[in-house]
Amino acid sequence: MKLTYKRILVFDFETTGLTPKRDKVIEIGAVLLEKQADSYVMIEEIDYLIKQQQPITDFISNLTGITNEMLAQEGVEEEFAFRQLDSLIDEDTLLVAYNLGFDIGFLSALYKTYVAHNYLIENDILDCMAVYKDRFPYPHKLESAVATLGLSNASAHRASEDAKATFKVLERLAETENNLKLYVNVLGYNKKYGLPDRTYFKKHIELVAQGFNGYREIEKRVIKNTI
Repeated sequence: MKLTYKRILVFDFETTGLTPKRDKVIEIGAVLLEKQADSYVMIEEIDYLIKQQQPITDFISNLTGITNEMLAQEGVEEEFAFRQLDSLIDEDTLLVAYNLGFDIGFLSALYKTYVAHNYLIENDILDCMAVYKDRFPYPHKLESAVATLGLSNASAHRASEDAKATFKVLERLAETENNLKLYVNVLGYNKKYGLPDRTYFKKHIELVAQGFNGYREIEKRVIKNTI
C-alpha cells in the first residue's frame, strides 16, 4: 500500500440518524494500524456503545442490532468513548472511513462538544467508498464492496467490524491498483444530494462529482490536475 503515513485510523459510527447537529452516536468503533515494513498492521481496536438519554427507534435497532437494553447495560458515557478515540489520533494519522463524508460530521461534532466549539480537523482523510465508487458500478454500500471483492463481514452495521471490513476493502483495492494517494483529501459526491460539508476541515478538501458506473472521475481529475 503506497501510503507514507506511519499510522492509519479506520473508524465508524453507528448513529440515531443522518444529521450530526441533531442525531447522536450510539456506537464508536475504530482500528488503529501502524506501518511495519511495507504493510500496515492493526495495533489497537476500540468499540464502545454509548449511553443514550432518549430511546433509539426500532428502525435503528433493527438496522444495527443494537438495542436500548444493550446501550443501558453496556454503554459508556459519550465523552469517555470520544476521549479513547481521540487518544488514537496524532497529527500525522490518516483518517479513513467508508462514506467518510457521513462519519466525519459526527467526529467533528464530538470535537466541538468536548474540545472547542470552533474545532477544525487537521488530519488528512481518505474515503474508502470514493475509491470503490471510482472503480466499480452501483451499488456502492460497504456490504456491496465486501461481496464484490470476495471479502466477509459477518457483523455488518456494528462499528468496529465495519471499520475492519473497511480496511480489508482498502487493502484489496490497493492490491489491484496501488494509487490510493490520489484519493487523499478528496471527497466524491452525488450531485443529487448536494456537496459534502467542507467546514469540518482546516485544510482544503477537493470535491469531485462521481456517477454510478465506476468511471474513475476522481482518478482522472486528480491526475489531470497534477500534469
